[in-house]
Amino acid sequence: MWKEVYDEEIKVLKVLVNSVRTTPEKVLDSVSITASGTEEFTITTDIYSASIITVSATYNASATSGVRVRWLYSPDNSLFDSPEDAIDEGNYKDLTFSAGETRTRTIIIPHLQPYVKVQIVNLDSSHGVTVTAWKTFMK
Repeated sequence: MWKEVYDEEIKVLKVLVNSVRTTPEKVLDSVSITASGTEEFTITTDIYSASIITVSATYNASATSGVRVRWLYSPDNSLFDSPEDAIDEGNYKDLTFSAGETRTRTIIIPHLQPYVKVQIVNLDSSHGVTVTAWKTFMK
């Protein structure tokens, strides 16, 4: 009996979770980031409490470093945290790295301000990287 109740509760939980997330939207589609370059997009947080960002990076076969996803907050879409302060605050995640391979990572970013700039930074100083990114909002 307890298993049936548990299974039913899990079904209800799945419905609740699915009803508070938006459909994933591709925001970068096979974009090439030059050596030591950065690609970025800005999120307007609206009524959502967090963003789910998924980044897929395809590394050059001779690459020696990977990709960092960093986020900067702003109250007005004009003045954003500096990259140095974002790093100091821990507002970044590094994708795993393997030369010539594709790696994907999903990150949850809490919405602490009305605007969030998401930056994808190529940490390799000699080789470009190709990235695709999706955003999903969560209430």
